[in-house]
Amino acid sequence: MEKPGHHEAACHPIGVVARRTGIAPDLLRAWERRYQAVDPGRAETGRRLYSDQDIERLRLLRRLVEGGRRISDVAGLSPAELESLIEEDEREAGMAPRMQPPAAAVRRTVDEALDAVARLDRSRLESLLANAAVDLSRPVFRSDFIVPLMREIGDRWHEGSLRVMHEHLATAAVRGFLAALMRSADRGSGPAIIVTTLPGQAHEIGALLAAQTAAETGWKVIYLGPDMPVEEIAAAVKQAGARAVALSIVQPGMDPDLHEALRRLRQYVGRDVDLFAGGNAAIHYQKTLAEIGAFALEDLSEFQRELEARLV
Repeated sequence: MEKPGHHEAACHPIGVVARRTGIAPDLLRAWERRYQAVDPGRAETGRRLYSDQDIERLRLLRRLVEGGRRISDVAGLSPAELESLIEEDEREAGMAPRMQPPAAAVRRTVDEALDAVARLDRSRLESLLANAAVDLSRPVFRSDFIVPLMREIGDRWHEGSLRVMHEHLATAAVRGFLAALMRSADRGSGPAIIVTTLPGQAHEIGALLAAQTAAETGWKVIYLGPDMPVEEIAAAVKQAGARAVALSIVQPGMDPDLHEALRRLRQYVGRDVDLFAGGNAAIHYQKTLAEIGAFALEDLSEFQRELEARLV
């Protein structure tokens, strides 16, 4: 297996890699830890540093995962093998390799959206959202545009280069746009799935993205919005006869109440209902999720594959 070596220039911190590849830092660390997808260098302080070859390898891996491959099956392949497999998958699917705009073009659109947010130009942001929704397939729109955009807005807010007003404007615009897509889309006609967030989880962008993914996969989506009491989630499961619950967890993982809420939800709905949890803070609850038999998701592509498997 050809993997980048430390003789190559490793100078990119994980935040830069996340922006350039569209892979969340938590997911990137998981790919390294579980599958040795890349082997980054280390600064004297112990901070991870990645080379250009690492970034390119991660981009190839991401394309394969989004195309339906499991990261565990492809993480050990050489760059040439990865490129060959991508070509094979696209050929078998009857797709031209460049049906979607190239990644650089999508990234420029993300940058334009960030500029609109910094200028408090909601009209421009909404125009970019609409254009991206037309130009990109729904999975790519979610994973390559919405997820990196909202992640970087959050990063810049924490860094201090954006203020609370910027984050609120962006969240309101994106939430409104995604909600409109949900209203105009088929909610699915398959088994029912409840999509929501637990108490204290006020951010709903991730839940809206999960709801769209489930609907497009063929599930009947019952979207409850954010910050839902556990008893109400359980009551919705019972009334709808839902086979699954999907939870978005994007707040920091220092909330003992959320650990307890997960345990109570499993107790209320029983073991016959599948529980899915994703989002950039879900990794902090992995021990509890494993304890209650819930599925900790790496990304929306994995969520889609799990849902598809349950329709067979």
